[in-house]
Amino acid sequence: MTAPDRHPEPPLRHGTDYRVLPLGDGEDTAAVLISGNHRLLLAPAATARRLAAGVDHLLPPERRAWDRLRATAGVGDDTHRTLLAESTPSDGADFAVNVNLTNVCNLACTYCFAEGGDYGRITEAMGEHSVAWIFDFIETHAAPDQRVRFEFFGGEPLANLPVIQRICARAREITERDGTRFVHRVSTNLTLLPHGTVELFRDHRFIVSVSIDGGRQVQDANRPSKNGKGSYDRIVRNVRRLREECGDAVTLVARMTIATAEPTLKESVLDLWRLDLFDHFQIYPGVYPVRTGTTVPVALTLGDRTLSEPQGGVQYINHFLQPGIVEQFKDFLAHYPKLFDPGNRFKGVLEYERTVQMITEGAAALAFCSGGRTYYTHSPDGSISPCHRLVGDESFDVGTGEHGLTRAHPEWRRTVDQHPVCGGCWARYLCGGGCRQENHVATGDLNVLNEESCRYQVMLAEEVITMLARSTPAYRTRSRTRYDDLFVSCGRPVLPNTRPAVPDAASVSDSTSDYAPFHVLC
Repeated sequence: MTAPDRHPEPPLRHGTDYRVLPLGDGEDTAAVLISGNHRLLLAPAATARRLAAGVDHLLPPERRAWDRLRATAGVGDDTHRTLLAESTPSDGADFAVNVNLTNVCNLACTYCFAEGGDYGRITEAMGEHSVAWIFDFIETHAAPDQRVRFEFFGGEPLANLPVIQRICARAREITERDGTRFVHRVSTNLTLLPHGTVELFRDHRFIVSVSIDGGRQVQDANRPSKNGKGSYDRIVRNVRRLREECGDAVTLVARMTIATAEPTLKESVLDLWRLDLFDHFQIYPGVYPVRTGTTVPVALTLGDRTLSEPQGGVQYINHFLQPGIVEQFKDFLAHYPKLFDPGNRFKGVLEYERTVQMITEGAAALAFCSGGRTYYTHSPDGSISPCHRLVGDESFDVGTGEHGLTRAHPEWRRTVDQHPVCGGCWARYLCGGGCRQENHVATGDLNVLNEESCRYQVMLAEEVITMLARSTPAYRTRSRTRYDDLFVSCGRPVLPNTRPAVPDAASVSDSTSDYAPFHVLC
């Protein structure tokens, strides 16, 4: 009896199943990321050029090595596709409640998506009656044994400190009763520090995300008070107080929005890095409206415009994609590993480190964010929204505090593999499909891509991979366990994959010799 014919495995496709990334002009090595399990390879530049043209263009010895990688290192496995297909909405992230505490904000940030704090709709502060609704919501919808995260938001949330205190006290009672674990995070401009705030943050080990864009010059220009005065000095004074009185009991995150060409991105980060106060940074590109066909902002002054709805004759541009700023971004990524100085408490930029973690440890993003999956915003008017940026639009409400979820919202639970465009992108399991709110702003549809946001996410992935491929073993092996706590990209749900372990050739001299000319980096 003859054995049945085995059908050969289909060749992997460049741009969909893997991505070749040259490391720069004059470099004789390129990086190769495998989409299906985030295996990262290094290859000689000539081999990489042939691989970018297609697997069939490899020379016979290279093709034999590639086939061995497929057989033993999981190259070509559909690990991530299977993860997504078998996952549930509660997988990969904490159950998170964004508590929209107040319409009051004392700053006039030039790019505010919340229309100065009230989203064009919120007219009052959250009252204590909402606390019971929030905990009922958690009890009903959080999965058994799932951690619960509070995201205190506004307006300026510290303008309504009593409700934060009440929620924290109730959470502690529940922990003592049944062991439910809570994480507390606040997104604040920290110009206010009401009596009792320092003690609250210390006792509940808060993650404090501070809206600060750089040094005094850029912060006072981007985030002035509504009376026109600067905010930098007050913020830094309060950050110092928190660090001095709370020590490591609080985690301080500098939440930067970059919207100016000068100072450069690197200079703005270094201005805050030198303070040695922040544990982590978040770096967001400014996104603002311009007249179609121009790069001149329609309005970039007092944060009083509506960004939640598309406008005729207006397009939204991403600051990091503008001429000259792309180069700033790439220059900063090349410099980035040097910031890990043992004399500075800096532990990384959240979005960069989460991407690195997915590659070095082997994991996939189940979605871009947890909105409408395990993340909901509760507002003072009793509304529940799947996204804090869409609070002002009632058409996106999915329930009320009194009644819980009252409307199905499958559009928020669509996987990246189900998207007609994202499903064919090599970066899909790093990105997760892009921000739905940014899609809506640009196109009027949650699931029609914002091309600017898409280009930025791809560029971010490319530059982080290039940085990682050039990095030292000391950087690659840094502990990143804390990133599950820090609410990266609105709580992006991430699950580890099951790719096979491959010994590192640096520690086992001949362990990957059969893969030459390819080298398995992680």
